[in-house]
Amino acid sequence: MQTITEPALRIRTVPLARARGDYRILDVRDDGEIVGYVDRIDVAGDTAYRARRYVATERRFVELPSVWSADDAVDTLRWS
Repeated sequence: MQTITEPALRIRTVPLARARGDYRILDVRDDGEIVGYVDRIDVAGDTAYRARRYVATERRFVELPSVWSADDAVDTLRWS
């Protein structure tokens, strides 16, 4: 009898960060693929964050909804 095993699911709870000048690089995938970036924007006198996902087949960035937390913006790149 042959058994089928599910691939192991690995979830990294804290992204690794590196700094290059004013930029912080967060690894949201294990394969090193560029998935997008996060901008800090001003909304109604407060700071919000907007993620833009890179779509390789179209060679462009697609804007994702703005959120109030930088961590949430990174999560939109991870899960969208």
